[in-house]
Amino acid sequence: MTYAHIFDIPGPVELYQAAHAEFAKYPTDDMLLHVARSTGDGVEVVEVWTSREAFHDWMGTRGVAALGAIAAAGWTFPEVTATPFDPTGLILPTAGIAV
Repeated sequence: MTYAHIFDIPGPVELYQAAHAEFAKYPTDDMLLHVARSTGDGVEVVEVWTSREAFHDWMGTRGVAALGAIAAAGWTFPEVTATPFDPTGLILPTAGIAV
């Protein structure tokens, strides 16, 4: 079963861009979708993963490494609270996924 969540990253879009660049260095096939949009006071992110466990496994290893690199670059990453949700519909034709 897929796992999806949405969260807001407060702060300048440059913070998101720096974080995105670091997280992108640790790709995984378990992340099905990552899309972000500027909200004017931060960035809203929606992610869909193959499972909750896959997300937590990735975040506990590669995600921690990316957060360390962000901190080493001088950024202070704010605390982020994700809100999980069940996708009502999801179609990713190139991945062969239709929920």
